[in-house]
Amino acid sequence: MYLLLITISSKLRFDFLGAINMDCHRKILSVALLFQGILFALLIACTNDLPEKRKTPIKIDFEDVVSRDQQEVVKEKHQALRIAVAAMISPESTYKYYVDLLELIAERLGSEVDFVQKRTYVQINEMLKRRELDFAFVCSGAYLMGKADFGMEIIAVPVSQGEKVYHSYVIVHKDSVIQSFDQLRDKIFAFTDPHSNTGCLVPTYLLARRNETPGSFFKRTFFTHSHDNSIKAVAEGLADGAAVDSLIWEFMSKLDPELALRTRVIEKSPPYGMPPVVVHPSMEGKKKEKLRTLFLSLHKDPKGKEHLNAIKIDRFEAGNDEDY
Repeated sequence: MYLLLITISSKLRFDFLGAINMDCHRKILSVALLFQGILFALLIACTNDLPEKRKTPIKIDFEDVVSRDQQEVVKEKHQALRIAVAAMISPESTYKYYVDLLELIAERLGSEVDFVQKRTYVQINEMLKRRELDFAFVCSGAYLMGKADFGMEIIAVPVSQGEKVYHSYVIVHKDSVIQSFDQLRDKIFAFTDPHSNTGCLVPTYLLARRNETPGSFFKRTFFTHSHDNSIKAVAEGLADGAAVDSLIWEFMSKLDPELALRTRVIEKSPPYGMPPVVVHPSMEGKKKEKLRTLFLSLHKDPKGKEHLNAIKIDRFEAGNDEDY
């Protein structure tokens, strides 16, 4: 493709030059050479950015999130389970931390598994609504919307550090003079996803209590589409503040302290129910119970406990709507 573009640029240069007076050759030649130089630069940049192919026993459907060059085509012997993880952390990080757990789930269920990733929570909800997924790990805010929309149902809820709740943390750079949420007025603020409870709904609620909106309060806002990206935005000075999932901030402070500890928490929300594992309500009863039993017993399995520990989950427990 790149060679084709370069060939076209060369042909255009010489055809164009031949069609005009010689007096204009120099100017047109300069433009044509600049155009061809840009194409060469794009060729080099695109070549350097090509992702390495990565082997995995799980078929992955990142679609518009990550290049399909990162997939390995797997011959499906029977219908695969389709599992989605909402982008509470960036797609690459989600794959890295969840792949071992998903491999174990596939093994225990005796099925192939397709791991699905999308940019937004709405995309995951819509896929589950259309029954294009078997189950999904979703944000609590997205769960409430799915529950109201089509009856999204909880299979299990993670327990972390003995708790079935989490918080929204409002964070700023560690060297910032900002000490309170009010001091973020006229600053740049990073949200995660429009349907994220901790990353968008909570700070928007804090503003509503002040008779403000994001547009009236902040100088500028943007969406990062994952909590780790919001942490990075504040740590790198791209945003003055952000609202993030407490579990992910705590997780990142241990996993990547050089990054997370360049931020600090200035406000902590009341507790909310943990992001649950959910299914479509019309899933066949036996299949639903098999999934629930698997999740509730993962911590009793040595491999399961190891993989849960890696993502800072103690175990899964039954959930209920009262927590949300």
